[in-house]
Amino acid sequence: MTIDRRTLIASAAASAIVMPTIVTRAHAQEKQLHIGVYNSALGKLVQKEVIPAFEKEHKCRVFTIEGATLSNIAALRATRATPKFSVMMMDDVGVPQAKQEELIDKLDPAKIPNLAKVYKRFLFEDSYGVGFNISSAGMFINPQKTTGLTSYEQIFDPKYRKRILLNTPKNTQSVLMLIVATALATGKPLKEAQYLIDQGWDKLAQLKPNVLTIYDSEALVLMVAQGQADIGGIDYSKSIYPHAAKGVPLDMAPLKEGSFTGINSLTLVKNAPEPELGAAFINRMLDPAVLEMLSSQTFGAPSVAGINFKPEVAKYLAYPDTKMDEMGLFTPDWNFIIPKRAGLLERYNQVFSS
Repeated sequence: MTIDRRTLIASAAASAIVMPTIVTRAHAQEKQLHIGVYNSALGKLVQKEVIPAFEKEHKCRVFTIEGATLSNIAALRATRATPKFSVMMMDDVGVPQAKQEELIDKLDPAKIPNLAKVYKRFLFEDSYGVGFNISSAGMFINPQKTTGLTSYEQIFDPKYRKRILLNTPKNTQSVLMLIVATALATGKPLKEAQYLIDQGWDKLAQLKPNVLTIYDSEALVLMVAQGQADIGGIDYSKSIYPHAAKGVPLDMAPLKEGSFTGINSLTLVKNAPEPELGAAFINRMLDPAVLEMLSSQTFGAPSVAGINFKPEVAKYLAYPDTKMDEMGLFTPDWNFIIPKRAGLLERYNQVFSS
């Protein structure tokens, strides 16, 4: 986690020996909202484009930490006894865990009216979390060099020996690849295969000869664009389409088995110091104008209906919900998978390190 400029300024002010009395009183009366954002381009956009206007309207100061899902949940655990945060961003995969540990509260539609505009599929755990930026997840290619890829089965073809980039087991995408291997091994669709994941290990091991490297940096996806590898994944479209929009030869491969989702979400912290202000911030994040801005720059789809995008943006988005259905977007049952994740990670490492 990192501390942003606002927090540093606040720390410096607190340690100053001399401070005008009038300034001290002003800061004492000013409401403060602490939130956790993503350590990504999306988080930077929220800090730059959303927070300043929110501060001005609500006459408050917003302080942020940056992190990924697991580190943001860890921050909530660390401050459970003396809650500091009011809003925490985390992926949908983290919401069941945070709810189970009683780290977050149910979202109140009376205080967050924009919840009524959200597609029901993006309200998680009985409204303990709400999605706001949705990526598809699958294999990516250089469309100028790799053509005719229509099924996950093809990535096991010997012609791709040492030509595939595989996402690190440290990321959620590794679980998605195991679900794929299980679907291929059992002949079941992804939705059914997820409950049979112990049957996918032998199939997954067959991919090992084709793996050039296991990557953990988004920058390495450019190896496919540069021709050093033919196929990469599983990865999120938010890691691919910003490059494609700049003319880099990268694209997501439309595979017949369907695509997974990667969902950036918002939660209200349990016993939040500023629950009303926190609810207002979540409501602002779900405002169609805010979501349109975020989607246009990150190429993640919004979670509310009725937003119109320019054609050059719309072509990259899994939006509206009818397009999501056409793409076969699938969200795993994280309540089933998360308790198994530690064991899955250990075995995944064994498969590709042996």
